Amino acid sequence: MGKSNRGVIGIVAALLCIGSLAGCGAKSSEPSVSDVADRFSAMEKYDVKPNGDVTTVTASKSGTLYVLAYRDDLKKMNAESCTVDGNPMKASTEDLNYPDSKGKNLFAFAQSKVGQAGDHKLSCNQSGTANLKALFEATK
Repeated sequence: MGKSNRGVIGIVAALLCIGSLAGCGAKSSEPSVSDVADRFSAMEKYDVKPNGDVTTVTASKSGTLYVLAYRDDLKKMNAESCTVDGNPMKASTEDLNYPDSKGKNLFAFAQSKVGQAGDHKLSCNQSGTANLKALFEATK
């Protein structure tokens, strides 16, 4: 094999390698806008007072309850200062953000599994914010 053939093969191999690293032809794992809209429309939404007042969350079946705050307030939030039926919530592992009616996004900072249908008592004692939102997502 001549030097020019090896050079062409090397270039083709490099391009194939770069193409595979860049994900050429790979199917995207990002959800579509329709998927996201469907997910949010299926969630129950609640306004939550950050002063410790109880908000009753009605679950149609088991699922996950998220508490969200504005980005500017996230550093001040403590997931364990929110409780569901008296049990402290955990830090959210979900990259969930939800647009409010003013065009600003709220971000999940706390989450808790809800094991059964029925009314559940959510309470948050968070200083430094006036706006919290809760979203309940039933298990599919």
